[in-house]
Amino acid sequence: MNLQIVSTKDSHVHIAVSGRVSQDGMSRDQEPIATLLGPEAYTLTVLLDLGGTEVIDSSGIGWLLTCHKRFAENGGRMVCYSAPPAVANVFKLMRMDLVFDSAANAAEAEKLAGVNSQ
Repeated sequence: MNLQIVSTKDSHVHIAVSGRVSQDGMSRDQEPIATLLGPEAYTLTVLLDLGGTEVIDSSGIGWLLTCHKRFAENGGRMVCYSAPPAVANVFKLMRMDLVFDSAANAAEAEKLAGVNSQ
């Protein structure tokens, strides 16, 4: 799994996720979003572009659930967008579409998150 900051604005950060979304090979203490954005990561509004995601497994879903919880606990927000059909189907099958804020594209994600896309 690769994460890359695409853009940073005052109110939100776009992160592109690519490859296989899984915790395989990652220690339980490792947190990719906090590593990428720093200790205040979960106080931000983070928009995750899943367009480059090849596949997501149950550990990847678990990671997203943990992130979702951390954002909620710290006053931040996570919105997933541009999930490829295979990932969207996993979300739907595991009923994660009822848990995660999801949007079809970046503009809809920004609107859902209540941020301005200036």
